[in-house]
Amino acid sequence: MKIKTAMLICSLLVLVFALAGCADKRDNTSGTGSTSTTSGTSIASQSDITSDTDNGEYEAGKDGMVTDDNTDRDETSAPESDPFVSGSDRAEEGDESLRPGDVTDDGIVTSKKDRDGKITSDEAAFASSYITKTMLSDKKICWGLGKERDEKNRPIDAVKAEEKYAALGGRFLTPDGTICLTFDEGYENGYTASILDTLKEKNVKAVFFVTYDYCKSSPELVQRMIDEGHIVGNHTWSHPSMPDCTQKEVWSEVTKLHEYVKSEFGYEMTLFRFPKGEFSERTLDDLRNLGYTSLFWSFAYADWDTSTRTDPAEALAKIEDSTHSGIYLLHAVSETNAKILGPLIDYWQEHGYSVGADI
Repeated sequence: MKIKTAMLICSLLVLVFALAGCADKRDNTSGTGSTSTTSGTSIASQSDITSDTDNGEYEAGKDGMVTDDNTDRDETSAPESDPFVSGSDRAEEGDESLRPGDVTDDGIVTSKKDRDGKITSDEAAFASSYITKTMLSDKKICWGLGKERDEKNRPIDAVKAEEKYAALGGRFLTPDGTICLTFDEGYENGYTASILDTLKEKNVKAVFFVTYDYCKSSPELVQRMIDEGHIVGNHTWSHPSMPDCTQKEVWSEVTKLHEYVKSEFGYEMTLFRFPKGEFSERTLDDLRNLGYTSLFWSFAYADWDTSTRTDPAEALAKIEDSTHSGIYLLHAVSETNAKILGPLIDYWQEHGYSVGADI
């Protein structure tokens, strides 16, 4: 019984000392902030629940987060997740603050929150895509020429097209005093070798636009074109109407043939001709972005129709009458063209024109 009484007294003493310690701690912290009294009990406000910065304890802020007292904090610094402070120039998906806003008169798309006056790389890419999608048309244009000519005997349509589409990589005319001679090669009809013989004899270079089928069926002629210094141009893989193609299909038609010719002949093409002359502003820009210049023509006639036999003298007179500084399209499938090519080059040179593949 005495032992039980002694143990009870010890327990009471421990409880008394513990309560005294808690009271001392409240007294020591009461000077750090205001207090309120409820029912005679002194209670510290939530903002006053702090600890001594030297004792390694923790504090709870108003947001309920517990932080280490010993960590130096700059209350004015922004959180690391802030993209403006951390150096990241990417906006989270759905965040409109960094997305381009207005298009200025000079075509620059500016940020809605352009804090330092600079356009980020992300904004520039977005701007380029935005301008391309909103300013370039998908409308199919079937290239053809009217009869009206200017004082230099150039088709007015070609003059206007050169002015309108040159910025998108389209070419329709040549500098004064020059004629660019081009041939389209969709298939071999037995006359290309003769044409190459004439060009070699006259020491004239030309541009030959080829398709995959032509390269596959007549590789020796393609190699001869390259070996003799002519320019081989891209006429697509399968000769589709490009405005009817998606952008992915456009790029495939061009790049497949580009890589094929590069692999098979060690030759890299830079000039392009739209099949059937059908194009759009969007497809012109696609070719420009692929590194190509698109050559159209300022003269052509129905020499591709092999079912119609054209009298060589009439064909020669027709071409001579149209002579101007421009791009001439002839089809190598025409027997007539093969026959009149030599006299035609002579006529042009006699009248002071430089004939070749230059544009």
